[in-house]
Amino acid sequence: MKNKLNITIVGLGLIGGSLAASLKNVYGTKVSIVGIDNNARVLKQATQAGFFSEVSVLKKSKMIKKSTVVFVAAGIDSIPLLFEELGKIDFEKKIIISDVGSVKAKVFKQALKKLPTTFDFVGGHPIAGTEKTGFQNLVPGLFQGKPVFISGTRARKESVSFIKKIWKSLGSSVYSITPEEHDKIFAYLSHMPHVLAFGLNSLTRKNLSRSKIVKYGGTSYKDYSRISNSSEDLWSEIFLSNRKNLINGIKDFRKYLDKLENLLKHDSKDKIQKHLKS
Repeated sequence: MKNKLNITIVGLGLIGGSLAASLKNVYGTKVSIVGIDNNARVLKQATQAGFFSEVSVLKKSKMIKKSTVVFVAAGIDSIPLLFEELGKIDFEKKIIISDVGSVKAKVFKQALKKLPTTFDFVGGHPIAGTEKTGFQNLVPGLFQGKPVFISGTRARKESVSFIKKIWKSLGSSVYSITPEEHDKIFAYLSHMPHVLAFGLNSLTRKNLSRSKIVKYGGTSYKDYSRISNSSEDLWSEIFLSNRKNLINGIKDFRKYLDKLENLLKHDSKDKIQKHLKS
């Protein structure tokens, strides 16, 4: 990439902040990054970080018009309004809008509905993150060795290739998939595990005192409780946005539990073993 990259990141949480830090680490002075958020505390933190050319709220940004790419790293419920606001901006260059959302069918539908046809849209989802949230918890190099899915595009081939090239430069492996297939896959690989982790931790806290949990909680507990420490606000949005696939997953798991419960009642070790293996 010979010319200077002008990139805007809307939403400076863990993913948005980590994306900014990663881009700055890789491209240095060859990238100019505009950071957009609506939280004054986050804007102050981003300003102090020192790797943004401008930090601003969306409607007051002076540099966003120069962008080649805008990454939307906000919550699923905020994306439609952000697409509307971005659609009103008179960008100086042909613009590419992308996102990092955990659900792709809903985001792509909103992109088609809200963004002007003159805008290129390339949906994306980096499989990265932690149970922590917020700009203060950003991780430089977060996307190194992580998969990124390109899913839901209305764009020129060169725009899709450009977004892929950016993610690959950050050390990610890039895959292309339809939004529908993406949402079905991650209902089982990501969304259902979070459902179960939230549920297990809720049951544990209901039946055991905090002192016992702290004193006796081992690796298994720490593994699922770490996931359950994720943002309830964020994950409730994700669950609702992928509700059809998630409901199917919950039904499947309910059948699994019902069968296991029945086998436990009848004290059938061999059948329990087969059920666990299945």
